[in-house]
Amino acid sequence: MNVSDIFDRHARNYDGERERLIPGFHDFYGVAVDVLTFEGDNPKVLDLGAGTGLLTEFLLKKYPNAEVELIDLADNMLDVARERFKDNPNISYRNENYLTAEFDGEYDIIMSSLSIHHLTQEEKGFLYEKYVNLLNDGGIFINADLVCDEDDSVERLFYKKVDDLILQNVSLEEFEQANERRKFDDTDSIQYQLDCLKESGCNMVGVPFKFYTHAVLWGQK
Repeated sequence: MNVSDIFDRHARNYDGERERLIPGFHDFYGVAVDVLTFEGDNPKVLDLGAGTGLLTEFLLKKYPNAEVELIDLADNMLDVARERFKDNPNISYRNENYLTAEFDGEYDIIMSSLSIHHLTQEEKGFLYEKYVNLLNDGGIFINADLVCDEDDSVERLFYKKVDDLILQNVSLEEFEQANERRKFDDTDSIQYQLDCLKESGCNMVGVPFKFYTHAVLWGQK
């Protein structure tokens, strides 16, 4: 079983689980959108590993006329997004691997949430270079994701803190299912990923949000 199979199986329950499984859920997604700066109301946006379109929904509250392209390997997840945005003609969908997909044109915003941490370190480096190159000058890359700490002891402490918070909101069965999905995680440090953004052509990078194992990484070309 691969990552797309796992998320296809949980597509219908995914959104309901997010708020219970992500401590600081509203800040995590809210800051990811708040830090976006685009002059106008119709940016061209690419959502990598878009899943059910949760991050896009947050973005559309700020930019309701945005033109958004959602790409994801798990088609059942995209089906939820298609249903969510069925009345919005500015939303398009691609059931593809974003590491190998080809694109025409450039974007004002490229964003991702809880997807890139499934990639190897080498794949992350490739992804940042590929997609920063697709940004317009002044364009923004946002990754709201799981990260690891360079100190293993700190990382274990932070995961324990997060697990304690999660267990206040979910059943043991739901917690164990979430832990099964963790087997597909391959997290990297904030510093490594900020370095990737810089080396790929971002003039400014930063971390507008971090809560234990969750962080929003920001880069502007």
